[in-house]
Formats: sequence, structure tokens, C-alpha cells
Amino acid sequence: MFKTPPGGTPGRSMPPRKPFNVYFALRPDERAGEKASRTAMQLRQRFGLREEPQPRRSLHISLCHLGQWDEIPQSMLFDGLAAAACVQMAPFKLTFRRALSFRQGKPALVLCADEGRKEVLSLCAQLALSLLNRGVDVHVRPKLEPHMTLLYDYRRVPETILPEPITWTVKSFVLINSLVGKGVHEDIEEWPLLG
Repeated sequence: MFKTPPGGTPGRSMPPRKPFNVYFALRPDERAGEKASRTAMQLRQRFGLREEPQPRRSLHISLCHLGQWDEIPQSMLFDGLAAAACVQMAPFKLTFRRALSFRQGKPALVLCADEGRKEVLSLCAQLALSLLNRGVDVHVRPKLEPHMTLLYDYRRVPETILPEPITWTVKSFVLINSLVGKGVHEDIEEWPLLG
């Protein structure tokens, strides 16, 4: 279904990067996404950051990572689709009130989830358990902090309260294929939260 996109051969000094990165995620609605993009620009200016914010379309909250491949295995895709179909959760409100830098390599400036945090963790757990029941070896982070990355920059930003919270009602989740190094996120499938 997904095959390696055409491009140059990576240099010998660096291991080749696998082009397809597949994961479940939440996406902000249009209004919240626009507000998050404006917030990224405001924080960038306020703290003298140099890197550009993530594109509006790339904003998301990661839920569960399936893997990174040269070519997505059809069996993994089938298991991911089947796992998502087992999720039972009602729509919920998700609110971000704080921004700060996460330290993991090049620090990421993120929005941290406040209201709705437990629901995000529950959704992650449901997906992970469903995948494990299908024999998929999924990496579960015990201290997952639901967040939305705005940009990456070596300058760190202390915890900052947003002038206005960013909030929306989560009504669905998606399986995303991120084309590594290209800044392109393709939706493989989307599922509504029906309760």
C-alpha cells in the first residue's frame, strides 16, 4: 500500500532513515489548531526562539506508536485498524493551559493537556491493550504526558500559563502516516468517538 517515496540515497556516514512513521493521534479542530498556531508564534517571539513552528496540519497529540518502516507491513496495518475499531469512548473536552519545553534531544516547545488528560491516557491504554491482544509488540510509556508540540528549538521555555486556554471537544482519532523528513502527514483512517 505505502512504498518508499523516490529520493536520493542517504550518505554512508548516516544510517538510512525509515521513511514511514505510523501512529495514532488526536488532531485539534480548525479553531483550536489556528489558536495553537498563533500561540506558537507569540511564544516564539516572546522567548526569542529561532525555529519555525510546526505547520498547522501537523499539530497533533500522539496516542500510540505502531512503528517506523521502509514499507508498512500489511499485517501491521490490519492490526492497527482492528485495534482502533475496538475503542469505546465518548467525546470529551481537551484543554491546554500551559506551555513549556520538553527536554529530549532538541527541546520541544509543547502545550500540556490539563482537562481531558485522563481521557487521553485511557484512549492510549485501550489502543495499546487491543494491539497487545493481537500479538503486536507496542511500546507503552508509563509516564506519558499528553501534549501537542508547537516547535523544536534549543532555547528552552519555562512553564508558561497561556493568556487564554486552547480547548476543543475531541470527537475522533486518526491513524497517521508521517513521511519522515518531508513534513507530510497522511491520514490512513479516522474513527469517531461514539461512547
